[in-house]
Amino acid sequence: MNSTLKSMLIAAAAITSVSAFAQDKATLDLLVKKGLITAEERAKTLDEAAKARTASGLNKIFVKEDATKRLTFGGRVQTQYESIGGSTTTSGGTETKAVDFSNAFMRRLYLGFKADMGEGISGEIVYNFADDTLDKAIFTADSSYGTFILGYQKVQWGLEENTSSSKLLTVERSASNRFWAEGASSSNGRLGFGARHTGLHYANKFVLDAAQTLEVGASVANAVQGEASAATTANDIGMFANLVYTYKISDTNKHSLGLNYGTQRDARNAAGTNGVGVGSASISGFNPYIKSQFDKLIVQAEYVGTTNEARGSGVDGIERKPEGYTVLAAYKFTDQVEGVVRYSQLDTDGQGASFGDLYRDAKNIAGNYNKFDSVYVGVNYYFVDHNAKIMFGYEKAKASEGLSAATLGAAQNGSKADADIFRLQAQVLF
Repeated sequence: MNSTLKSMLIAAAAITSVSAFAQDKATLDLLVKKGLITAEERAKTLDEAAKARTASGLNKIFVKEDATKRLTFGGRVQTQYESIGGSTTTSGGTETKAVDFSNAFMRRLYLGFKADMGEGISGEIVYNFADDTLDKAIFTADSSYGTFILGYQKVQWGLEENTSSSKLLTVERSASNRFWAEGASSSNGRLGFGARHTGLHYANKFVLDAAQTLEVGASVANAVQGEASAATTANDIGMFANLVYTYKISDTNKHSLGLNYGTQRDARNAAGTNGVGVGSASISGFNPYIKSQFDKLIVQAEYVGTTNEARGSGVDGIERKPEGYTVLAAYKFTDQVEGVVRYSQLDTDGQGASFGDLYRDAKNIAGNYNKFDSVYVGVNYYFVDHNAKIMFGYEKAKASEGLSAATLGAAQNGSKADADIFRLQAQVLF
């Protein structure tokens, strides 16, 4: 009986100490001030509570290996509403109104974990539950020679593409960006160039003086986007390199000039092995850009141009040189309200693309076209910087030089199209 009573008292004491530790320290200070407990009793209470919590395992993350020094996690939630309308016009002037489309959906649901093993070694995994895709999976080694990354992540190609979606100033990236970076679209359309590749990545930053830095980087990775090659006979090695010069006067007055280079096998072809045979055509080009901040004003511009080798016969037996550029300006009227304007233009050089290829979910605008241009006007409201914000944007997009579906990439049918795209997005980071 005495043994049972003793056990109950010990358990009660443990529970009491855990509860006491959870109290705000200011409360215990107040009790000391009122003379209800002594300073020694306060210290003893906190010490016992801490020991009890340690023994119970509360407030502790248990990792598989004791070698892990630190485990952190983060997430991104983006909810979006969109409304897309427009029309198509034939060469004869007949206009057809597209069926209006509207949709509310979870744009991104990211959850990521990073394990720091010490000595500059870490591993990171980020997954997007909104569309069940892997965003990043890397092993990182920091050294005096720079940072070496092995795994699946974005290569340096496109200022917009390599700006985190959490810090974009527009709701969606431009058509010029999507033409190269989004997954390859059938035999034409998007190129599947850049974006996420599996391989070896390198980055380093040199401090020239108090105001100037120079960043360099390179990637040697699978030519095919994705965490794994689609087929062993449909892959090759792609190479990317980048250089960024930054002149920083202050945190709100800084200017960067960058240049990206990339070359990879044309992902629209499924045949060809390591540069041999039909389907081994490559895409290569340059992407210069500039980004400047003058206190409340941000200005950025980039050009994208590649040479796409002939990759077959007929309409595919012609070398193409698509070009695109984007110019953006954003101004903060207050700490919370920001206005954004962006202009984007794309010339596919006869390869063609559809609205659905270049403007997310705009598949209700029919046809394939050679040239696109669009103007975006938006307002961003920041509750807590990018950690909690709402973005509203309207984009007027136009396409010209319609291409015949039967001979895509060759004959023009003279049609054109336009679209009105409204988007509203809310974001929370944690």
